[in-house]
Amino acid sequence: MRRHQMRVRRFVLQKVLHAGDSPHTVALGTAIAVFIALLPLVGIQTVLAIAVAALFRANKAVCVPIVWITNPFTFVPVYGSCWALGRKILSSPSPGEHEAMLSQLAQLTQEGSMFTLDFWKNLIGILERVSAELWLGCALVGFVLGVASYFFTRTAVSGYRERRRQRVLRRQLIRAKLGGSRLSGV
Repeated sequence: MRRHQMRVRRFVLQKVLHAGDSPHTVALGTAIAVFIALLPLVGIQTVLAIAVAALFRANKAVCVPIVWITNPFTFVPVYGSCWALGRKILSSPSPGEHEAMLSQLAQLTQEGSMFTLDFWKNLIGILERVSAELWLGCALVGFVLGVASYFFTRTAVSGYRERRRQRVLRRQLIRAKLGGSRLSGV
């Protein structure tokens, strides 16, 4: 575990904080990655985030680990929460009606009638209702967290770089004083 933490730290230091990119570029890459990570596009998120970051000239390296926020271990709570938000906004059916819809879906799959037109019409109808709620919730949460991550990252990167610049200047000043005193003492 310690080795993994060191690798993550080295990545953040080398590819994000010490990159030649501006704080805006790094923050934009973070915001894009957070937004895309929260969209229900599991499987193509990394490629899409890198493509969008390239399109907007944002830092692409920061996109890769961030889109993995949603992974097989986290996508149920993340997408479940987003779906619930979308359901609330769209004033979708009550939880009892959703349970009936889920039991209808289970009944469709148990009947083995996958080769009938009615099966596919019912399935598409159920998925359309759920997907609209999911996409709306994911887009809203992704947008809000993407904007927040932009400002947080920009502030954090700028602050880190300024503190680092000050440390480097102090070291140079100390070295110059030590070098000057050695020469004057000779």
